[in-house]
Amino acid sequence: MREMLFLALLFLPQMSHADTGDSLNYLTAKDTIFLSVDAFEEKYLEHIIQPKQTLYSLARFYGMSVEELYFYNAGLKDQSVQPGMLIRVPIPNRAIKRYPTQNFTPKEHVPVYYVVKKGDTMYRISKVYFKMPIEDLMERNHLADITLKTGQCLHVGWLNINGVPDSLREFSGGPLARRNNALRKIYQYEMAGKKELEHQGVAFWKNHSKEDSDLYALHRYAPVNSIISVTNPMSKRTVYAKVIGKIPDTAYKDDVVVVLSPLAAKALGAIDPRFFVRVKYHR
Repeated sequence: MREMLFLALLFLPQMSHADTGDSLNYLTAKDTIFLSVDAFEEKYLEHIIQPKQTLYSLARFYGMSVEELYFYNAGLKDQSVQPGMLIRVPIPNRAIKRYPTQNFTPKEHVPVYYVVKKGDTMYRISKVYFKMPIEDLMERNHLADITLKTGQCLHVGWLNINGVPDSLREFSGGPLARRNNALRKIYQYEMAGKKELEHQGVAFWKNHSKEDSDLYALHRYAPVNSIISVTNPMSKRTVYAKVIGKIPDTAYKDDVVVVLSPLAAKALGAIDPRFFVRVKYHR
């Protein structure tokens, strides 16, 4: 069975895909991996669940925990795993071999390709995404110049078919989880000597915005520069966001309790511009 893995942009529309692995293996020598990156330059693959495969074995194969899979897949915790389901799996940069070493065994590795998206440049792909010389990337892909087309596939390296050791993950959960965890620690630190308050209502965000700078929010009561906790009961996700200002009294309806940055909303698994949340904050 010809198999393909696709690394897809987090929280964006899915790319086309085919079967992943087989009932016993998550990667075989016949696989080809296609990848792209999210706003944090983190790589993701979409695994298609096959018969007898479980979230536990999938997470273990890629050096993760099941809870991390829940973080990257909104609503997954409330679903029963069925064959054909798409599961997003972050791939650490260090797991992608840029060059075949002296002990490189072709039959134990699968080729990894990057799919060019709109706005990409050869410099950004080589230097920022994959930390390799432009000349090497061009030579490997037989390119005469740096001109790129959307959808073009660039061979960037290889991945071991035996999976990803957890030792190759610099931080559990990747850059987005690392930022969220840092804000969580600040939130917990700010709890000392203060009262934690909680309310619920509508969160609003500009779902057509392409801005993905940071996890921040507008709130009616929390002090500016403080951290708030926002939970989406539907996806079971919690995001910690920095308050950068107050919600204008005349700009939003009274049921809006928080205005979120696009990145914060996407991290919560939001799709609609208005969705229900629970908010905790200190005063």
